[in-house]
Amino acid sequence: MSDKVELESSASIQENSNLLCDEQIEERLSSELFNERMPSVLEFHRKYLIDRQSTKFRTELDPEDVKLVNGLGQLSADKLMDYVKGLQTSAVSLRNEESLQFTRAKLLKVFEE
Repeated sequence: MSDKVELESSASIQENSNLLCDEQIEERLSSELFNERMPSVLEFHRKYLIDRQSTKFRTELDPEDVKLVNGLGQLSADKLMDYVKGLQTSAVSLRNEESLQFTRAKLLKVFEE
């Protein structure tokens, strides 16, 4: 019985060995493998950046935003981490409050028509 299994497995190995490729693509240059010039994302991004004005982002900030960014830029790493942890805590408490209000609205059937 085991001889039959061994013969079948050796036959399947011989069949699969005909499908093996001996070419070593690691040794070839990419220009040989892919000789067509394809546009890249970087080229698209550069073209997009050239079309846009580079100072547009500065006009979108309010004076309060600029003040906040400058203030955060002057914080030490530890104080900045404390600030971020405070923001995370605020976000969690806001999420919990929002969840509570949605549950309340469902119980009061506020969203039903």
